[in-house]
Amino acid sequence: MKKSLFPSLVAVWATLAVITATPAFGGSKKKNATPVSHPPIISSVTGNAITVSEEKTTRTFIITQFTEINVNGQRATIVDLKPGMTVSVTIGMDPTRASRVVATGVPVGRNQKKK
Repeated sequence: MKKSLFPSLVAVWATLAVITATPAFGGSKKKNATPVSHPPIISSVTGNAITVSEEKTTRTFIITQFTEINVNGQRATIVDLKPGMTVSVTIGMDPTRASRVVATGVPVGRNQKKK
């Protein structure tokens, strides 16, 4: 009697397929927490420079006469920039000089206008 190897090979193949596919359907019990990002915030404004803090880094940018400054969607000057405002700084060729500063929000812990 001659036995066919085909049914035995199919059985081995099916067993291997089940064993290797099982972990893919298991799912993880641990859920990764989504990282919390903090936007960059102006920490100080002095003379012709602003200092911006983000997470663990702090950088100071020089403001020149050519720097475009916007505060809450309106054209502004360095005087309008206040510590605590959320900020986005675009640098040009010189990484120490800001070419554009876009600040939003009211400084933390301050009121916009007193009535």
